[in-house]
Amino acid sequence: MTLRSGINADLRIVSPSQYPYALHHFTGSREHNTALRGRAKKLGLKMNEYGLFREEENLLCHSEEDIFAVLDLPYIPPELRENMGEIEAAAAGELPRLVETGDMRGVLHIHTQASDGADSLEALVREAKRRGYAYIGVSDHSQSAYYAGGLSPDAVRRQHEAIDSINAGEETFHIFKGIEADILPDGRLDYDDETLERFDFVIAAVHSHFQMAEEEMTVRIIKALANPFTTILAHPTGRLLLAREPYALDIHRVIDAAAANGKVIELNANPLRLDLDWRHCIYAKRKGVKIAVNPDLHNLAGFDYMEGGVTIARKGWMEREDCLNCMELEEIREYFLRLRNLKR
Repeated sequence: MTLRSGINADLRIVSPSQYPYALHHFTGSREHNTALRGRAKKLGLKMNEYGLFREEENLLCHSEEDIFAVLDLPYIPPELRENMGEIEAAAAGELPRLVETGDMRGVLHIHTQASDGADSLEALVREAKRRGYAYIGVSDHSQSAYYAGGLSPDAVRRQHEAIDSINAGEETFHIFKGIEADILPDGRLDYDDETLERFDFVIAAVHSHFQMAEEEMTVRIIKALANPFTTILAHPTGRLLLAREPYALDIHRVIDAAAANGKVIELNANPLRLDLDWRHCIYAKRKGVKIAVNPDLHNLAGFDYMEGGVTIARKGWMEREDCLNCMELEEIREYFLRLRNLKR
């Protein structure tokens, strides 16, 4: 069948007794299903999308939880079903407690009308509070992004005065002063240290010279991660899904550099990016690198991107403690202050 959107879809209709098996079969990857069938075989069972059998008897399972229980496993969330260690982790009782949308306490990559955002700072604050967030981080474009209304140092000063004015009237909500600073071709950020020191956090981003060779691009980004003012690396591979391929870089070396320098990597939740890719999230987690799930918000509807970003984080084995913006307000305030003190 073809959906109204033009996407082709298969429709499988099964009996109620077959539903749990079909649901599991078509939710997991082929690799996961093959590995799980192998586990079933070792237990003297046969497993397919129609049932779980001992000889000719179809074992009655009412849910996916029942299926896993018969295989002597706890429930494995659908996001993890890729045969990338989830079955072994389940058998050992070591499955992660995956992050949830409700764990997110704030949003850190937000553009306002000061650069290329559609909404005022005040409107963004109202919407964030309505959605239950405890803080936002304003991060308009920096001065090199002239095409996006990048902020001059004077414009930065004016925005910070506006933020201070709003924060003065808030008791349980806070606006952090951030910037999305361009990483120049030589790896420098595009403000001087005096300007960079004014921010609570700095998101470093590549927005130009995408055609660099892999080694050049990798060194460029690693140099930016070594900058004491960098807090977060934005959309690290620069991809735009169905529109632009990632630029050439050694992502593992970049993640290693983030780990060595105590930096955060963004999981950009914009549906055109979803960058960091979930596979690389797994590597980042192993290296102890925190992830910031950010919507790269340019209008109020961008808050909705957070849910998709959390889904990708879950697929990357991310837990609450792995995600920067799951920190409570006071915790992340202290985190930013500690980083600022390290810069001095």
